[in-house]
Amino acid sequence: MAVFGITALVGLFLFANFQGFTGGVKPVGPVTVWGTLPARTMQEALATLKQTHGELAKGSYEEKQLSTFDEQLSDAIASGNGPDLILISQEQLAAEQNKIQLISNSATSERTFRDTYLPEAELFLAGKGAYAIPFVLDPLVLYYNRTHLASVGAAVAPPTWEAVAGLSPVLTRQDASGAIVRSGLAFGAYENSENARAVVSLLLLQSVYYITERTLDSISATLTRPVGDSAGPSPAVSALNYYLQFANPAKTSYSWNRSIAGDRQAFLAGDLSLYFGFASEVSLIAAGNPNLDFDMASVPHPATSETRTTYGRIYGFAIPKASANPEGALRTAYALSASEVLPTLARALHMVPAQRALLIPAQGDLYESVYFPQALVARGWLSPAPLKTDTLFATMVSSVTSGRQGVSDALGTLDQAISATFK
Repeated sequence: MAVFGITALVGLFLFANFQGFTGGVKPVGPVTVWGTLPARTMQEALATLKQTHGELAKGSYEEKQLSTFDEQLSDAIASGNGPDLILISQEQLAAEQNKIQLISNSATSERTFRDTYLPEAELFLAGKGAYAIPFVLDPLVLYYNRTHLASVGAAVAPPTWEAVAGLSPVLTRQDASGAIVRSGLAFGAYENSENARAVVSLLLLQSVYYITERTLDSISATLTRPVGDSAGPSPAVSALNYYLQFANPAKTSYSWNRSIAGDRQAFLAGDLSLYFGFASEVSLIAAGNPNLDFDMASVPHPATSETRTTYGRIYGFAIPKASANPEGALRTAYALSASEVLPTLARALHMVPAQRALLIPAQGDLYESVYFPQALVARGWLSPAPLKTDTLFATMVSSVTSGRQGVSDALGTLDQAISATFK
């Protein structure tokens, strides 16, 4: 009876403390991840990871819409049902910053962070740590219709903005009434451009501008800050003038207006020659029109500049202050961004791993050799929430095209509006 009793007690103790088949690793516990990246890809990655990392057995991922992400997160935190980990881009960081906790330098030092991750990931850095563990980067690229370019004798995609301005009028077609039936380039309007926020940001960033800067306790706009002693219009004014000319019927470069359907739809239909989209859109474009003869190239740059820059969305894992399992959330973030998992996951998303050491395009892949190098020159900026930024940019574009303001005044208004949003 004594032996039986002792055996029963030992068995009860072992059962009470059993933590699953985790290979001796302490279980992470329940970790709910929210993000805007596709649920299927992220859930499949988690399922695969669980096969070799039993400690992640209770991890889950939920896809949320970007347009309602901030509101849903605030409501969930207020009700005590918030996620343990969120996957956000730098476009969302400023809006969510007060809801997330800083990951201390003791976990990853700033030196290690800079040496490990892509340059744009430094937007996640703060004085005493980082707001997120970098995950993947989605660079802006140029998609072009090979048939259209070949028909006008263009052997390659235009490498500079000057070449784009010269090529677009040749590619554009108008009917007898002057209506555009085929566009060379979809610049100048805002609402019917899929990635207008990224394109306007790209042109401003290529003008050697930091659109915003972060100090110890605030973020403010820098659009009206003088650059050197050069005469003539400021680089930001020149960049915006370039963008707007393609929607001005009085210009020879006229190729787009607000009445045309969205630019991505036009590209898929063969009615647009040059489309600026993210690398992650490649599978959507290929599936959208299997007969479309398209290719991908790096975004153009100013002919007078030796610096190459594109716009990128970099995603990282951040831990909400209200997370019920912050330790488990951090371990999950590191597991999903580990070198043995990340390349496959990034490839499924058609994005680039955020780690420098993993910038190795797959042999035989038609597009990775184009957009992987773009990750090293990708830049972004700390902006208001994406929908708010769209409103501010669209107002700026509309105020100029309607004649309410000149370009310089519109940029000044935008500068003030961005700073006021952060305050």
